[in-house]
Amino acid sequence: MVYDDQGLTMEDEETGDMGGAIDEDPGYMSDDLDDDDMYHFIPMEPEPGEGEAGPGPSTHRNRRQDAIYRSLDDDDDARVTDEHPSAGRCIQMDKHLHDKYRQLFGHGSEDKDGDILMDGTEPNSYAPFASELDWRVAQWAIKDSPGHAAFDRLLDIPGVKEKLGLSYHNIRKLHQIVDSIPERAGEWKTKHLRFKDRPGEKFTIRHRNVIKAIQSLWGSPELADDIVYVPKKVFSDSSRENRIFSEMWTAQWWHVIQNLLPDGATVAPVIIATDKTQLTQFSGNKSAYPVYLTLGNIPKALRRKPSKHACILIAYLSVEKISRAQLTQQEHRARGQRLFHESMRIVLSPLIKAGKEGVEMTGGNGEVRRIHPILSCYVADYPEQCLVACSKNGTCPKCQTAAKELQEMEGHEPRTQKWTRDIIIDAKNTSNTLTQFHSKCMDREVSGSINTPFWTDFPFTDIHRSITPDVLHQLYQGVLKHLINWCRRAMTPAELDRRIRSLPPAYGVRHFKNGITALSQISGTERKNMAKILLGCLAGAIPQRGILAVKSILDFIYLAQYSTHDSITLGYMEDALNLWEANRVFFLETGIRGDFNIPKFHSLLHYIESIKMFGTTDNYNTELFEHLHIDFAKLGWRASNHRDEFPQMITWLSRREKLTSFEVYLSSSHYAQLEHPLPISQRLPISIAKFPNQNKSLSAIEVSHHAPGFERALKEHLNLFLTPRTSNQTAALYPLPFKKLDIYHQFKFHPSSLQDDEEESDIVKAIPISKTNPHGRFDTVIVLKGDAAEATGVAGTQVGRVKVIFCLPSKLDYGLGPMDAPPQWPQGPLAYVEWFSKFKASPGNHGMYSVKKTDSPGILPLVSIVPLTSIRQSCMLIPQYSLRPAVEEQSWTTDTVLDSASSFLVNNWQNMYAFQTIY
Repeated sequence: MVYDDQGLTMEDEETGDMGGAIDEDPGYMSDDLDDDDMYHFIPMEPEPGEGEAGPGPSTHRNRRQDAIYRSLDDDDDARVTDEHPSAGRCIQMDKHLHDKYRQLFGHGSEDKDGDILMDGTEPNSYAPFASELDWRVAQWAIKDSPGHAAFDRLLDIPGVKEKLGLSYHNIRKLHQIVDSIPERAGEWKTKHLRFKDRPGEKFTIRHRNVIKAIQSLWGSPELADDIVYVPKKVFSDSSRENRIFSEMWTAQWWHVIQNLLPDGATVAPVIIATDKTQLTQFSGNKSAYPVYLTLGNIPKALRRKPSKHACILIAYLSVEKISRAQLTQQEHRARGQRLFHESMRIVLSPLIKAGKEGVEMTGGNGEVRRIHPILSCYVADYPEQCLVACSKNGTCPKCQTAAKELQEMEGHEPRTQKWTRDIIIDAKNTSNTLTQFHSKCMDREVSGSINTPFWTDFPFTDIHRSITPDVLHQLYQGVLKHLINWCRRAMTPAELDRRIRSLPPAYGVRHFKNGITALSQISGTERKNMAKILLGCLAGAIPQRGILAVKSILDFIYLAQYSTHDSITLGYMEDALNLWEANRVFFLETGIRGDFNIPKFHSLLHYIESIKMFGTTDNYNTELFEHLHIDFAKLGWRASNHRDEFPQMITWLSRREKLTSFEVYLSSSHYAQLEHPLPISQRLPISIAKFPNQNKSLSAIEVSHHAPGFERALKEHLNLFLTPRTSNQTAALYPLPFKKLDIYHQFKFHPSSLQDDEEESDIVKAIPISKTNPHGRFDTVIVLKGDAAEATGVAGTQVGRVKVIFCLPSKLDYGLGPMDAPPQWPQGPLAYVEWFSKFKASPGNHGMYSVKKTDSPGILPLVSIVPLTSIRQSCMLIPQYSLRPAVEEQSWTTDTVLDSASSFLVNNWQNMYAFQTIY
């Protein structure tokens, strides 16, 4: 063979042992994932020629087009859950769990039989710290990082450490105490890799035992009550025809794997993420290559919260540059890819034996189970997906489609590990040079740089299936980026910017005051804000086919982010793809594009399959792991002296993790001593400031809030509570028994979320005019009007503009002294609303409803006083622009457009909640 001279050798920094690469036949999975007969994965060691990869999107016929998965009231929830009958069996209970935690932190010892021995005295629960105050100061010094010199100067002040009772006199002594706390996630090790033909060039990998990291998550008291051990099938009702996908344990993959394991075994779906990140901001080229791990057993809502510590950093891969001396560009690239795979083999190889045989682990609740940690999902951006899956750059890492055929919507044969390995082995056996090997692999859409992929021996894993959708980079920074650029060409950039500049303000939507044409280095957040306003700004500017093409992509992007899916919503995603296929020809006919052979557009075809396999996309979105760069890379870098930084970063991170582990131990210990846990407070649907912003006269309110009909509307509203009821005309003549009202400038609205694990919030503002704000701000909202309103759709609602937010006084003045307000008057906050026209029966071809103002020259708009609780959500109105704008339209600004324009589109892309409500 011709590859030995460029092989990688491994040297353990602690022992100096040399190791080699593993190169054996892989295990893989079958493609039969039918819901009724879904346990047919090919065995772990298949015979040659067996095994195919997973299904493509299926067709959902005869589904209800008027339905979407809704959040249900407790009385209406007809969902049925079927748990796997033999999964997650508890082997035994660890009776000494809490005592072992105490021993871990030096509060006891263990005899030869494993029993915990205490010395008979009451231990200091804060040891190794002297007291709670000693511990709290240490926690502040490590986590808030006031600076070593500053901390030493503080303790040097006479009497400070004595009066606080501190057990340390400087930061060095504090670090020694913290370093004595055991590392629950495993000690860090350093290993070096060298190419055999360049022994003087070494590449450093810093990692810890992946099994220890999994055990630390599994045994965390903080997560003990939330970890799930059993896969479940969830259906919308007892007919079991409509399956619901959300968490990873509700999807197909876990069920299939469970049936390949012995009865009682527990699956630990391992989610791995790698993403190289820049450490320096403005100058320098320092970078880090972290590897993150989390488990699918942990609910996704907890995985997304860094404060829950449900994700662990398990490695820093090498970032040393490979010398280009005497190497062609192809050879240099090949060495970089080979280095990555050998590094990941070192980091993840313990999963091979543990996945096959299982490992006994104790949960944070003391339950002992036999755990099989199995690589389920690999989270990465597109270049790294190709690197991990050994696919040719420019092709799909999940299917065999050639680069020039990516635009085809059907007929994509899936890749499998066996297919990829067979191509690599065949190329190795029939090649005499590296160039021949590279060419033969590339001709078959496989990377020609990697001899032995790291995932070769992983049990029950197919790396191509494990590659998951990437909402951030594929949808927003890929598909949407292309789409916006094409739309700029379909209409002039100047016209698009003019429309964007004049959009009214709305909660959750960024205002691009200079348009978007001149922006560079656009972030994912900015792309998301562009998506919210794009279609409304295109309406009337490009032909219907172009509108439908853009709408189909936006539909898909938003649907792909649902936190819960079922066969109906997955059908909507399929409909969006079909609509795109039918209308994308617009960009071809106008010469904007020549083809759609773009990998990120092609990736849309695999979203439905991945959601069925692993649950909704928020289980494995790259945004979560990119956020972890702050804590696990950037802050550690800043805390170092920027010279030989990685050992310092690891030490800094370890100390913080040890304090976090100690904090969890303390909280779980104290929680266990409570007979009745403290109740969890619930958020009210409406929140408003404790004190009003202003107390104004009625006449001043009408002027400063542009509300000329406010006083009359208030009289008519209060007349409804008179006994006997008086006609509105008579009531309008009576003077109100108060002259001033408490005015609020905003309120927060917390609607019932469609997500079980999160709460949505909304803000509505009614800011009066002032010298600094000559136009004020008066937001538009959707208000419930009648009993016809449902969880989704616009029936029973109407758009209004909130002009005044106020509360009625509790004391009135009828001229005879203060009197209590009538008890039948509304007790909560109210809003003065100017109405827009009612919704039409159906939206336009762009999917947005149109509304008009109800006023005309000389005639006041229709108005009402409504309780804040009847407001459903804020909404954004986009003016209906003309194809050839008049001078008046060209003068619209974000502050005046709601007053100047007469007809609007209701933007149902304002936020995810709005989309799910109006769609």
